[in-house]
Amino acid sequence: MKHFYLGIIAAHLIVLTYAATDEEPLAQQIRSAVQQEAFTVNALVQSGFRYSLADDNFQGGRTFEAANARLSFRGNLDGGFYYRLFFNLVKEPNLLDAYIGYRFSDALRITTGAMKPKQTLDFIPDPGSTDFIDRTHITGLLVQSREIGVSFEGDLGGLYYFSGIFNGNKLSSNNNNELYGIGRLQYTFEDLQIAVQGSYGNSPGVQTGNAGPVLRGSRTILGGDVRLEAEPLLLAAEYLAGSLETTDFSDRKEFISGYYLTIGYRLFAGTMLLGRWQSWSAREQDYWDNQATLGLNHNFTSVTSCQLNADAYFPEKSAARYGLSFLLQVQF
Repeated sequence: MKHFYLGIIAAHLIVLTYAATDEEPLAQQIRSAVQQEAFTVNALVQSGFRYSLADDNFQGGRTFEAANARLSFRGNLDGGFYYRLFFNLVKEPNLLDAYIGYRFSDALRITTGAMKPKQTLDFIPDPGSTDFIDRTHITGLLVQSREIGVSFEGDLGGLYYFSGIFNGNKLSSNNNNELYGIGRLQYTFEDLQIAVQGSYGNSPGVQTGNAGPVLRGSRTILGGDVRLEAEPLLLAAEYLAGSLETTDFSDRKEFISGYYLTIGYRLFAGTMLLGRWQSWSAREQDYWDNQATLGLNHNFTSVTSCQLNADAYFPEKSAARYGLSFLLQVQF
């Protein structure tokens, strides 16, 4: 019976694929009505389904989910200023971005408020533009989703830089009067993008990432990444490592590191097949886990798309686990 339900999902996906059309008058109505330079409304709605093949809790078990319901209000103002308010209505905290910025030129933009720091390659894209349904495990262990502070970024030819000073407490007020610095330096050669990044700060009581340990003191995070998009081929790789003072060990630092490798091939104009291998470890907790993901991304129209992932998780100290994930989204 369980395989019957999976067959139903696959059949619906095939029908939707062939039902797509190049004519999009309704999408054009959205753009003309709510997307102007001074005031733009963007929305992301994602609903999905998780299916653990072994009937366990892998990736949430077997469940439907409302993954995202995001609304963004942003625009440019006279005098070089810009702003953004960004909310997610199905997850806490609901507030994502709340910032004001000033554009001196393409070479310097200053932003202050709540924002997503542009640190790692895996975490920079919004949830509607990622290669896979889930971000990598090493990102979830080390990188914060949002911070409050001030950032400086700009483009100098093919060179892009980002630097920022933040509270280090995600979207909370500073709790120890010490700040958290984040930086990224990136260069683009036509289809190839290469970058290095890092961060440092003392943020006791804060959980690193959304699944990492709780800090008792300082953290130092360093990494590098590369991405090549030369149609029809996609290649991406990233390494990330963190030296952390955690509450798990009072006399020594934890060292968490990991990497991922992604390869993709565009089968058709709106369809891409992808594969990803990722590996992550923690020295003091003494584990080294791996996961493989096979993905299929398809755009029905410019605002509707879907993703289908098959995951195989290979933990070092327990049995392998397997699961399927499906995500349908509207984004404009």
